[in-house]
Amino acid sequence: MENWNVVPSLKEIHIQPGHTVDENEKLDDLVNQIKVQKSFMRTYVVLKNDIAIGIIRSVDMYGLLGTQYGMSLNLKKKLKDVMYSNVLIADCSMKVDEISRVAMARSYEDIYDDIVVTEEGKFIGVIPVYELLTFMTEYRLKNAIQQNPLSGLPGNESIEQYIGYKLESKQTFSVIYADIDYFKAYNDAYGFKFGDDVIKWVGKTLTSITLPELFVGHIGGDDFVTIISQSYVTEYCEKIIAIFEEEKKQFYSTEDYSKNYIVSLDRDHRFKKFPFISISIAVINVDADQYTDLTEISLIAAKLKKKAKNIAGSNYVSA
Repeated sequence: MENWNVVPSLKEIHIQPGHTVDENEKLDDLVNQIKVQKSFMRTYVVLKNDIAIGIIRSVDMYGLLGTQYGMSLNLKKKLKDVMYSNVLIADCSMKVDEISRVAMARSYEDIYDDIVVTEEGKFIGVIPVYELLTFMTEYRLKNAIQQNPLSGLPGNESIEQYIGYKLESKQTFSVIYADIDYFKAYNDAYGFKFGDDVIKWVGKTLTSITLPELFVGHIGGDDFVTIISQSYVTEYCEKIIAIFEEEKKQFYSTEDYSKNYIVSLDRDHRFKKFPFISISIAVINVDADQYTDLTEISLIAAKLKKKAKNIAGSNYVSA
């Protein structure tokens, strides 16, 4: 999962009923319907026993009938014989971003065709391309607003929504809280620019491990959260710690690195020696129906983080 990938499905967009015709209807039947209704649709969905098999595009239909012999040659043809079959058909459970990519990759002639939506194979409606693109624009804008401006990772609202989604769907998963030990001392000694670089590096490190359905969010400051399957917790935590310990030296001067400590102000504004930054990780394994909301998980996480921080160096503890 790339950052937060609880992308809405097509069923969350307004699916229009569309105008359907039977495959065995004749073209002149459709023309007569249009005359009686005194209006025409851009697209007519051709059905075979409630299953979409193609579309009749108004522009194609009038192209067929507008030639010298078009009326006599085509009016009595069945719609299945004149329909356009290269149509984008998508199940309503498919993700909006996935369908958007497919829809916009179509040929120029097809790109503005309505998307035919099905549920368990049966036709339920259509989504005009403009509505799909409008939905995606609003969705991306909302995500951008919710992202942490420093790390670019999902912020608190997205984190809460994602964990809530996991709890409501009664999934088994793990919530991993991570923060940086001695970050304030480092920030005071090296300044905000280097401190920000450390925050961005930690965010990239947490997202660098390739695992199924990996979600990483930035709570704020030097606090991060990762949600993954319980089966990957040990692998993930050990890799993060290994990368952190190997690469953190890039954020220290040669002089400080040779001393293996830095001098910075403590909370009483007195100069003191501080160890290098390390990462403390608290793991809460969540089973189905074990917790009802994020508050319970957060309370346990606070205790575990305190326990992890009392252990010298980078480490992880779990409940």
